Amino acid sequence: MSEMHPERPLVPGQPEEPLSPLAQAEEAKRRRDLDGELSALMQGGIDLASAPWYPMRPRDLVHIHYENTPTMPVFGETYVIGDAGQGLLSMELLAHTCSLDEPMGLVGHFAAEATDCPIFEAWFEGGPHRLTIVRDGQVVHDGPSRSLGPTAAAGALTAAQDLADAARDAKRYLERGEPELALARLQSHRPLPPCGIAGPMPEHADCARPRLHRGACSDDPDYLEPPHECPALPEQLHAVVTVGAKVDDVGIEGLYEERDAAVDHASGFATYSEELTGRHVMPMPHGGTVVRLPQPKEAHGVQLAVVVALPVLPDPRAADEWAAEGMATALGPDDYDDFRDDAE
Repeated sequence: MSEMHPERPLVPGQPEEPLSPLAQAEEAKRRRDLDGELSALMQGGIDLASAPWYPMRPRDLVHIHYENTPTMPVFGETYVIGDAGQGLLSMELLAHTCSLDEPMGLVGHFAAEATDCPIFEAWFEGGPHRLTIVRDGQVVHDGPSRSLGPTAAAGALTAAQDLADAARDAKRYLERGEPELALARLQSHRPLPPCGIAGPMPEHADCARPRLHRGACSDDPDYLEPPHECPALPEQLHAVVTVGAKVDDVGIEGLYEERDAAVDHASGFATYSEELTGRHVMPMPHGGTVVRLPQPKEAHGVQLAVVVALPVLPDPRAADEWAAEGMATALGPDDYDDFRDDAE
């Protein structure tokens, strides 16, 4: 127990109160009971982590009650849980009822600036029996009652319902293909608020999709981005091929899916005509195309411009993957023996 909040001695006539986990450990230590000391500390951690309201949330209220002793008056202090950033929480003293003129050292001892479990010290040092925790206006832990009374049971039911709602919403987001929203919902104890971005025009409603959504905004809260589909390759492309005064000066000036677009490009060269394309572009028996180059000249510039049809060949890697899948599912010698035994 810390020096600021020692375990208080009982006043004559006062009923015996439970010991805090730390006081139980110190009592076992005085008895030289190492197992009892470790068990008290471990059980205190288990009780805290298994509480239906754990972990703490921003805006939770924590009230700590202290009984009257010969040296200190009865009083209480109330803390509020805050968001300290980076996944940490704070616990700030809001008020106390200590009647001493100088209560320094008695109140505010359990305040914390940034920690992952701000209630840890109060739970172990003060004891869960001295704590009252309020969430959203309901008591979720009623320590002074020393039992799970109706109020605390209602708080536990509320916490369980919150968890069930979060799991249901997260499942719905995962089924819709929105894992980032599922994670955000599990990290929040409330439903995700709407995005709220204003519509493109004054007459358009604000975005009703959940905050942190991907893609476009929409006034439909259930709007989903259409799945991405890669464009299919065309069966044939058309290349604009030019040949210079030297036959080794060959260039591909453009590649188009539509033949008319290729013709428009080729028409920009003075040497292009449909007649030249028909004369120099020859289909091959195997389905390919060959360009017969003209005789070299002593002139300069483009001497020939033609449009060449190029069939798009299938991806050989796709064929390899298909073959590998077939091999993986084909029956081998061992499988054939098992199949024959089953048939017999």
